[in-house]
Amino acid sequence: MWRALAVIAVTLLLAPVLFAEKLHLEKTISLPGDVVIRFTAISPAGTFVAGICRDQKLRLWDVSSGSLSRTLDLGGERLTSVRFSDDGQLVALGGAKGRVRIWELQSATLKLEFTNPSEVDALAISRDGKLVAAAPLEEAVEVWDLSSAKPVAKIRAPLSGTSALAFSPDSRWLATADGDTNIRLYDARTGLLRNSVDDLLLESFTIVFSSDGKYILTGGADRVINVIDASSGKVLRSLAKQDDVLVDLRRSRDGKLVAAAYFNADDPSKPSPVLIWDLQAQSPRTRIQDPDVVPNGGEFLFDGRLLMTSGSEKELKVWSLR
Repeated sequence: MWRALAVIAVTLLLAPVLFAEKLHLEKTISLPGDVVIRFTAISPAGTFVAGICRDQKLRLWDVSSGSLSRTLDLGGERLTSVRFSDDGQLVALGGAKGRVRIWELQSATLKLEFTNPSEVDALAISRDGKLVAAAPLEEAVEVWDLSSAKPVAKIRAPLSGTSALAFSPDSRWLATADGDTNIRLYDARTGLLRNSVDDLLLESFTIVFSSDGKYILTGGADRVINVIDASSGKVLRSLAKQDDVLVDLRRSRDGKLVAAAYFNADDPSKPSPVLIWDLQAQSPRTRIQDPDVVPNGGEFLFDGRLLMTSGSEKELKVWSLR
């Protein structure tokens, strides 16, 4: 149940909105009449918006010009996961039939493709761009080397599989948020377990590393952000509990802020906020909630801005917040 709610919430990623005086409209992109966007991903440099569309195609728009850059035909497979590499040169796509495809954007070539036994729940690309990890529904996590196009590690699936993945900043470790409520840390190339966090009572749906790799941040059904020591696997603290389920975390590049997207599990039709947390103060700095703007994607950029998108059947809007 919780996993299904988390998937639904992807379409509401960074759901409702910022204080109006802090929200700036960067670009309005007109959409063709037959294009309907389900949700988006934004490259870390803010160059591209990748739109996952109802016709099972991925379209990339250039943020600066607002023009359609390219269209990737996914062969009719519904996308369930999408992730840009840290340098924005690669985009990884996971589908409902288990296929994972990694595209090189500059050349529009398919760099790697492999098939999992079930729907892809989560994807991650290492910061150095050498590894990709995929978590199929209730199946083992696989780590592939992008240069050799071969698998390097297979991590046994815990009860109910893995909901979220994150590579450490040095690309050495892979953290998993698992359906049995544990957080586990593995050597990314061997799959050997480094430590496991079994102090959490409810499942986490999202996981990120701190910018220095010393801490792991998780959140989910317990409605808090948990700060975990990566070396020991101990939960150091939990930030203030909120009313809604936490479904997505995005860390700013300087490591000072984290955007947390929430989801109303009791009534999905009700808008839920995004909170921008100050990690040093351990308190929310900005509450994002506006009924007139319902974002369907977002990311912290290299320059410190939080970029978000919202859309209708006719247009896609790109917003920014410093």
